[in-house]
Amino acid sequence: MSQSKPTVNPPLWLLAELTYRCPLQCPYCSNPLDFARQDKELTTEQWIEVFRQARVMGSVQLGFSGGEPLTRKDLPELIRAARDLGFYTNLITSGIGLTESKNWTPSARPGWTISRLASRPAMKCSTPRWPATKKPSSRSWPWPKP
Repeated sequence: MSQSKPTVNPPLWLLAELTYRCPLQCPYCSNPLDFARQDKELTTEQWIEVFRQARVMGSVQLGFSGGEPLTRKDLPELIRAARDLGFYTNLITSGIGLTESKNWTPSARPGWTISRLASRPAMKCSTPRWPATKKPSSRSWPWPKP
């Protein structure tokens, strides 16, 4: 008597790198170094179509990444669309931009299941111009607490 192995139809997980924009320049990041040439992004509608096609292929989990996904003004809409399609969603972020002023309070979050702060202990992420102040800046990011 032989046992059959479960069938897995890839891709089960889609990583959507929504943008190359990011206010940080972390040394461990795989984001391109030539940001100036990376100015074109998919529209909201194009991303939703990508999500729909991935769902048809069998994907069940969707990770939102970048750059910094919180720089996209349409992120709540993209997350809602993914959830409406039945995806289990992850937000992979530095946390920059995750403020009450941007209406990302728990009651306003569009239904993501897990958030990850993409950080490393004792590593400095710096940018020559901090977007809000236009001043040089550097900050150490601690590991998120469980």
